[in-house]
Amino acid sequence: MMDNRQAQGTTLFTALLVLIGIGVVVQLWLLAASVDALMRHQQTIPLYAALGSAVVFVINGLLVLYVINFDKKIKPGRN
Repeated sequence: MMDNRQAQGTTLFTALLVLIGIGVVVQLWLLAASVDALMRHQQTIPLYAALGSAVVFVINGLLVLYVINFDKKIKPGRN
């Protein structure tokens, strides 16, 4: 049976993975919008999409680091 802290960790881990998944979907949408804009010969939209995608990438990276650090804290005997 899971203890309370491990159950909270599972819930937090699941929520963070959902957020990371949403971020990846947003990045795919930005990529599709960039390709569409390039096909229409619009040069500014891909630049803004790249900046937005970089921001989402940094946020997802920070979420992954948080999950890894939380996993290290919650598992006993691991540093």
